[in-house]
Amino acid sequence: MSTPPADRLGGYRAKRDAAGTPEPGLGEEEGPPDGEEGRRFVLQEHHATRLHWDLRLERDGVLVSFAVPNGLPPDLGTNHLAIRTEDHPLAYLDFQGEIPRGSYGAGTMTISDRGTYEVLKWDPGKIEIHLHGERHDAQFALFVIDRDRTLDPERDGAQWMVHRMGAPEGPDAQPLPDRVAPMLARPGTLPRGDDWQFEIKWDGARVLAHSRPGQLRLRSRNGNDVTGRFPELGALQRALGEHRAVLDGEVVAFDEEGRPSFAALQRRLNVTDEGRVRRLVREQPVRYVVFDLLWLDGHDRCALPYEERRARLAALELERRSGGVVTVPEAEADGEALLEAVRALGLEGVMAKRRRAPYLPGVRSDAFTKVKLTGEMTFEIAGWTAGEGGRRGHPGALLLGLPDPDGGPLRYVGRVGSGLDERTLDELTGALAQREVDADPLAPSSGGTVAPRGARFTGPGLRCEVRFTGWTPDGVLRHPVFVRLVAPEGDGAGPAAPGAGKGTRVTAAGRELRVTNLDKPLWPDGTTKGELIGYYAQIAPVLVPHLADRPLTMRRWPDGVTGPTFFEKRAPGHRPDWVAVADVTLDGVAATQLLVQEPATLAWLGNLAAIELHTPLHRLSAEDGTAEILAFDLDPGAPATAVECARVAFLLRGMFAGLGLDAFVKSSGSKGLQVYVPLNAGAVPYAHTKAFARTVAELLAREEPGLVVSRQVKAERRGRVLVDWLQNEHGKTTVSVYSVRAAHDRPTISAPLTWDELQDLLDAGDPDAFLLGPDEVLARVAELGDVWADVLTLDQELPVP
Repeated sequence: MSTPPADRLGGYRAKRDAAGTPEPGLGEEEGPPDGEEGRRFVLQEHHATRLHWDLRLERDGVLVSFAVPNGLPPDLGTNHLAIRTEDHPLAYLDFQGEIPRGSYGAGTMTISDRGTYEVLKWDPGKIEIHLHGERHDAQFALFVIDRDRTLDPERDGAQWMVHRMGAPEGPDAQPLPDRVAPMLARPGTLPRGDDWQFEIKWDGARVLAHSRPGQLRLRSRNGNDVTGRFPELGALQRALGEHRAVLDGEVVAFDEEGRPSFAALQRRLNVTDEGRVRRLVREQPVRYVVFDLLWLDGHDRCALPYEERRARLAALELERRSGGVVTVPEAEADGEALLEAVRALGLEGVMAKRRRAPYLPGVRSDAFTKVKLTGEMTFEIAGWTAGEGGRRGHPGALLLGLPDPDGGPLRYVGRVGSGLDERTLDELTGALAQREVDADPLAPSSGGTVAPRGARFTGPGLRCEVRFTGWTPDGVLRHPVFVRLVAPEGDGAGPAAPGAGKGTRVTAAGRELRVTNLDKPLWPDGTTKGELIGYYAQIAPVLVPHLADRPLTMRRWPDGVTGPTFFEKRAPGHRPDWVAVADVTLDGVAATQLLVQEPATLAWLGNLAAIELHTPLHRLSAEDGTAEILAFDLDPGAPATAVECARVAFLLRGMFAGLGLDAFVKSSGSKGLQVYVPLNAGAVPYAHTKAFARTVAELLAREEPGLVVSRQVKAERRGRVLVDWLQNEHGKTTVSVYSVRAAHDRPTISAPLTWDELQDLLDAGDPDAFLLGPDEVLARVAELGDVWADVLTLDQELPVP
């Protein structure tokens, strides 16, 4: 039978004078709480003679108390000294204040943490508990360390240790995964029915968080470690406490009106310098908006239904425990109401998710549907209105125009002020003033709306990207939100947009060049032009030999891969004088084409947003009309995938091996694969290689009719792989090995593969495993070198017909 509370508080009262201290419990005796025994705790920071913390656990009507000189241990497996002190009354759970000088324990006492706890074990001399507090969600063991075991471990002054335990895991627990590919959504219309839940579509950057006690790692959508860019999100690891977890969410920045702003987030996305990061944490803090739980405490949760994963996520109480740095928004049942609320706020859209859907890493599925309200377009900045209040002295809004397709004046489409951050306003103020003109350059909108009275106007040269929800009947933008400044057309010629196109002089591989818009996202996952240039600069030692002496055709996306694209065969007139060119004949007309003879040219091409690099199957040194490579493009017709392409690649390899020829394989970076047979022994006319390639493709189609097709007939291609032989012709090009591709919403690479690697990918049966990103390719090159080096030197000849 436990000792009555009145008896257990004798030591507490004996040390205190009720007239000299505000501490509770010195009057009427306290008994146990009504009903079941309580399980509350408090951790108090006590600035007495020496700073220490007091841990108090509700038990048998009193607070069992320990003085912990160094506080509770923050790291797993560590111990801190704990001194058993006298039991305290239950009223001490809420006590904080000043204990007067001269009184026992004189000094300031504040509450550091409080909440409830679970008893895992309570034996004489050993206690194991799980605290569920406002700051701690962790397990601790307290155990006596007195050498004399005859002494009462519960006595005042007994020496104990407090040890931080890990959350228990079952025998089938798995280690925390280092990477998980995010599940991707398909665009669509708002689904209806009780099978769906709905969330706001946040205008942020997708980030997966991998947390274990004492360590947090943040990975971007394509697997890059971005932890150092967002130090304030360390609050997430503290909120998770002892839990080991993988979460899916977005890093989001908010504008001065409290709306998510990608323009504001851009300031943070690519900054790695520690000093700048610390400054930006103060100037433009971010939050982590969490919407899924993928892994928890040794167990993969992806197979659970979405609504169950969300319930388990909510139970972690991350928002409260992180002080609001982490946000876990509610999933709503009424999609139409949420959509209307999002429309009214001018936000991007809504995500619809099936309640019973599992999480499919790396898969794009209809179970996640993104419903976008907004469009994005690039507009000419034609003027501005004066700012008021906090924007006095700066533009209040920008006047927007669209070029007339017949060469007339810009057509007015409205004005935008929302989304403009302080830095952009500062830069625009000077740039607009320098370009100010008297005449209004704008024609009325299609419905007759004109620029507002008192507006000021600017000459050409400034452009910006704007997100909006639609058009009014008068041809004016609905709910426009400024996204970013963009480069002027030509991306290198003409005046530059402030902060985006002024240009920075850099030295790349010994050459000086001007780069612009380095923080401009080119892919929906946020990968920027600066990162594109960085990849091409790093891959140059192995890429340049494959490009050298081959006339280059570049495919450009100046406004990113979701915008318009064009092939550019002729060398731009604004190229640096050190960029090599060659005089060639294109379609019977003399022309000049680029050559990539040195690494700096790749950096210059990246600055042009020349994402894809295409070359012919011959060098300039080859005799006219002769090829040096035999090439096959393996293109799957849905539902066939790259997995079926791999099977066909092995069939081709076997055919060429029978002829004594080595074949090489690479991913296309899009949907399929490409097989090359180098022919460096002598000049081979294109007429010969094309006929040979056609014969191979048709033979394979006859032998494998259920798998292979050799004709580009849409009706025949479903579920089969097209062995495309048509590139084997003078004037045709293929995408270069190591070239970046724009076929997906993240950058992928036309990556060289070994046949052993291809077999591993075939065995895995996952078509997305064939899509390697820039970091993966750079890592492989660092480890293996150029696995396609022999393509440049291997002497082989086709059989003579």
